[in-house]
Amino acid sequence: MNLVVDIGNTRGKYAIFHGDTLIERGDVPLGWYARALAARTRGEAVDVLLASTGSVPTGTRERLREVATSFREASTALPLPLQIAYESPDTLGIDRVAGCVAGIALYPGRALLIVDAGTAITFNFVSKSGVLLGGNISPGPRLRYRALHAFTAHLPLEEQLGHGDRIGKNTRDALREGVTRGVLLEIQGYARTFLNDHPDGILLLTGGDAPALRRSLPDAFHFEEHLVMTGLNQILEHQKKRDEDAI
Repeated sequence: MNLVVDIGNTRGKYAIFHGDTLIERGDVPLGWYARALAARTRGEAVDVLLASTGSVPTGTRERLREVATSFREASTALPLPLQIAYESPDTLGIDRVAGCVAGIALYPGRALLIVDAGTAITFNFVSKSGVLLGGNISPGPRLRYRALHAFTAHLPLEEQLGHGDRIGKNTRDALREGVTRGVLLEIQGYARTFLNDHPDGILLLTGGDAPALRRSLPDAFHFEEHLVMTGLNQILEHQKKRDEDAI
């Protein structure tokens, strides 16, 4: 059993895999501890990978180590199943790396643009030869809402996404449609430029806001809900294989 825990900027998530098969996923702290403890009680190996772009809650590492047969923390310092051309790999979010690892596995030999729409929106570029070339970072919808609320005198704090194709008739709708349309046009602009350069390239969309955005994006985008968690599991499997080969 593989247990992957990803602590992001806004929330924590976990996923349980048997090999490459996703068995269960949910939000931290629900579920994972009881599942892992039950597996250990049955004598089953529990291999754990902890990834974090946010602050790891107090006690989480200790509880993971308690139920782990093997425990690893994901970072770009680990041997990875891809090459990284980023100039400062130590500052590269492991969630971005994981999404690229999974994308390469899904579409080997294809240039990739991977859009991860969460607290921040990341645009990650992978070459046909499987090299993470780098990418860009932009504020996600809720960061934009918070900035508009914090740096103006009268704009309310909004949370919900709009449709991105309507004219606001009141202030809340103007915020929703303005932010959502801005995000959509940004993503579509990246996609057009990428496909101009790579006509046979693949567009991948993932992240917490991806389900709401995908309905307004072109069909050329491939929606992969579990892309990052799948990539983290592939990183864990890569480490396990290296350990086995070293014996």
